[in-house]
Amino acid sequence: MSLVDELSENFGLDTNDIARIIWTAPARYKVYAIPKRRGGTRIIAQPSRDLKSIQRFIVDTKLSTLPIHPAATGYVRNRNILHNAQAHRSNAIISKLDFKDFFPSILVRDWSRFVRTKEAGEPFRADAMLYARILFRGVTSNAPHCLSIGAPSSPILSNILMYDLDTQFSTEAQRLSLAYTRYADDITISGASLENIRAFKVAARRIIRTSKSPKLIFNEEKSGTYLRGQRRMVTGLIITPAEEISIGRERKRLISSMLHHVQLDRSDSETMGRLKGLLGFCVANEPSFVSRMRARYGDDVLDRVLSFRVPARRV
Repeated sequence: MSLVDELSENFGLDTNDIARIIWTAPARYKVYAIPKRRGGTRIIAQPSRDLKSIQRFIVDTKLSTLPIHPAATGYVRNRNILHNAQAHRSNAIISKLDFKDFFPSILVRDWSRFVRTKEAGEPFRADAMLYARILFRGVTSNAPHCLSIGAPSSPILSNILMYDLDTQFSTEAQRLSLAYTRYADDITISGASLENIRAFKVAARRIIRTSKSPKLIFNEEKSGTYLRGQRRMVTGLIITPAEEISIGRERKRLISSMLHHVQLDRSDSETMGRLKGLLGFCVANEPSFVSRMRARYGDDVLDRVLSFRVPARRV
């Protein structure tokens, strides 16, 4: 069954309607800019509702069958920021590298190169251009060009297309007795030898410089190396001198203060919603802190927050 026929059957649309959506897909994005924390803006491109539904179907039924390297910890089932941080918790030295404009730098030509490999398989090769139009947005025309920040298919597709680079980085890290993980555009390496970490960074820059696909560059402003005793953060989590994973003192102080306001009935619905999210983050990454907050403020306060539902907006 062709991809068009499969989509037609799944979504209950005529094949001509599916073909029209696919043909116009690269232009079916709402593009806007949001400010970055450190200055500048990030371009978000949100696909239209019908295209987003098709992209999710492609993720669930097609892309999920393709290999992702074990070192890739972002947007992968049963892998998360805690999994990413735990890979480095026992190492004294932690170093970071970061890709510049990661998603927009992964281009449709990288997909075209991938579908010619044995890992892709015949179904992807047969409908390669249809997948390209569905998964890559246009920039100055209706032609597919790059991955977008905002499409549900971009994270998994970036991991798939990064497999060869992840393999090269991981092999180099193993040779130097280092741990290597990548969470989207964020690379973390760690070990006992500062010399070996420096050697890895030299090798990583050479690998990126000579790589044919994808063509990426490092954001040198976000590169850094941190020793035991310094603040060692991995994807938003802190590795303590005792080699434990923590959400960090600042978050803990904020959560404790917000819980105190709940106890005094001084919290509005917006604050309650934010606090519920923060506690969910704690449950996933440092549940012992939630237990301490229960002991301090009582089950009633914690349960009131965790069971809180944001009121529906009136139309």
